[in-house]
Amino acid sequence: MIAIITTTLSRKKDALSLGKKLLDQRLAACSRISKSISQYYWKGKFHEESEYTLVLKTSISRKKEAVKFLKRNHPYDIPMIISEVSEVNNSYLAWMDQQLN
Repeated sequence: MIAIITTTLSRKKDALSLGKKLLDQRLAACSRISKSISQYYWKGKFHEESEYTLVLKTSISRKKEAVKFLKRNHPYDIPMIISEVSEVNNSYLAWMDQQLN
């Protein structure tokens, strides 16, 4: 079992920076960044804009610390931070454990 954490950011630079910091601190084994279009209401106004989705793969034991790091370092006033637990194949899990230690 692993933890998958997802958040979004308005700037590619911020997504790259957060992903790298989490990797450097061994709070994530891997990060994936993709560009998407988000639609939402903020303060009563409709928005449609590009965002970058940052997906982090980490161990269940490091999930809480990784989420705490994101909350402290995320540039949004109210960041979307979703974490879920997923099953994964054993060889990937072994690789991931090497990256986190």
